[in-house]
Amino acid sequence: MIDNTKMIERADALKDLTKEDRKMLKRYGDKLGGRVCGVLRHHPEDIGVAMDLQAWVGAAELIEKFNAAYSDRKYYLSLPVLLEMVRADEKQRYGLKWEGDTLMIRCRQGHSIPGLEMDYRVEAPPEILYHGTIDTFLPSILKDGLKPMKRQKVHMSRDIPTARRAAGRRRQMGQPVILKVDAGRMAADGAVFYLADNDVWLADHVATEYIDIFQ
Repeated sequence: MIDNTKMIERADALKDLTKEDRKMLKRYGDKLGGRVCGVLRHHPEDIGVAMDLQAWVGAAELIEKFNAAYSDRKYYLSLPVLLEMVRADEKQRYGLKWEGDTLMIRCRQGHSIPGLEMDYRVEAPPEILYHGTIDTFLPSILKDGLKPMKRQKVHMSRDIPTARRAAGRRRQMGQPVILKVDAGRMAADGAVFYLADNDVWLADHVATEYIDIFQ
């Protein structure tokens, strides 16, 4: 996994995180993170932020335009708040980099924006990968396989707990189900796998013949 620690240290902004910032993050952090991910993964046009072909945006521009677009909300961005979100995110959804003196941020995967050319690494996968879903989706998965749907790629993990957490995020829509993907056989049959910076495995499609219901 590519660590954001050095990028955050170079910004030297977490020392300016206030008690009010921490209270806001504790109360509204999930809503704030969901909104930021919505912009970075799906709708940068909602706030008018400029995004390059690898989904990077300038952190300062994101902060300014996000706050202008959502000034009526009880959550907000500042550089300390944004970096604390990145640091504390359990799923490590965000990537950081510096371009000269400009701090850039993106979501590492999960995009639905047409025309992006994400720089995922092509890698040989583990023999088995896992995908978390819900029973509501099982009939279509067992018929057509795993498809990206609104995302660019199908997401998989190398471990069951991560897949279980992914399934749990949709618990209100159905019962969690963990699928086992025979990634080794898929790769031997010519499928290409990609690895995102936060160790999420990606593929364009997983046919039903490579899928078993784990639980």
